[in-house]
Amino acid sequence: MRGKQYIFKSPFVSGDIIFRYDLNGFLREIVFPERLSISHYVWVGKYLPHNESIINTMNGLKSAFSIEEIPIDLSFSRFWTDYRYKVGKKKMAENIWNGMSLSDQIKALSYIPKYLDHIRRTGHDQAYPTTYLNQRYFDS
Repeated sequence: MRGKQYIFKSPFVSGDIIFRYDLNGFLREIVFPERLSISHYVWVGKYLPHNESIINTMNGLKSAFSIEEIPIDLSFSRFWTDYRYKVGKKKMAENIWNGMSLSDQIKALSYIPKYLDHIRRTGHDQAYPTTYLNQRYFDS
């Protein structure tokens, strides 16, 4: 599907809710976690972000939740390309990647530019891709 995707996170919800929008900014799909309470379904129904502009408004509110845009490509190939340090066992890194939650994959990809900048500024050696993923450098 073309368009944008957003992930809704809250400490009060076990799992992530994904909103997918078409190129015109209209809601096309909602993906709920396996277990979600009735009150959360009611909340989503009440505040349903049927248009992408509503997501942007909701994200500006100080609340007990966050909404982040999901990069279009969350594949291991994207991670491998973006990370730029192709050493170690690629298959092992791919297995780790495939075992990660969607939320962790987003964090890992989003943190790569900051991590590479840190490496450049400090002169530290870049961690192997498996180490970056296993030791969750992106949680820093």
